[in-house]
Amino acid sequence: MTFDERQQENDRILITSALAHYQPAKTSDGSERAIFSIDNHPTKRKHRRITPQTMHATSTRNKGVSRLNCSEDVFEHLKVQRTIKALSPIVASWLVYRYGENPPQTLLPLLIEAVMDQLPLTKCRKKTQQNVRLMLTERLSRREFDDCLQRHLFESMGVSEQAYYASYAKHNTNITKQIQALDQQSLLAFFQCHNDFSESK
Repeated sequence: MTFDERQQENDRILITSALAHYQPAKTSDGSERAIFSIDNHPTKRKHRRITPQTMHATSTRNKGVSRLNCSEDVFEHLKVQRTIKALSPIVASWLVYRYGENPPQTLLPLLIEAVMDQLPLTKCRKKTQQNVRLMLTERLSRREFDDCLQRHLFESMGVSEQAYYASYAKHNTNITKQIQALDQQSLLAFFQCHNDFSESK
């Protein structure tokens, strides 16, 4: 099996589903709705036997979003989580932060350093490097991986819009490229490791 764009997207959906946490739906009064409910029809007696009431799940989830813990995919999701734990710290942290629900902010420092190390900043002034770090931190904190609101960036650095576009917009483009590269590398590492686990069974 080759790792193409289609497989990449399938893995994104699989990882997102596996990292999702179930949150019970809310009723109109704000209380949690039961996962299971029983149809409200009277029980009937046939030959002195009580017809069992129908019980069904009331909470469902779309593909790629959080699912019930008792999902039929639960074993596949556990295998995905095991695969992620077997990956390198940077790759595992990226997948959890990028595709998890409410990922811990403690993952940020490692990811910031991973991206900063790949940016072409060696010839830049120290002040420029500091501002690029601020931009990257702002984007990752907001989880703006593919695109971002430019205003947030120049406000976080304390520079004017004109100064941003003159000196920093190109660095933001480089940040986007490195984020995409980290994502693709991480998905490829997941794909290879996950297949190894599957073939070993």
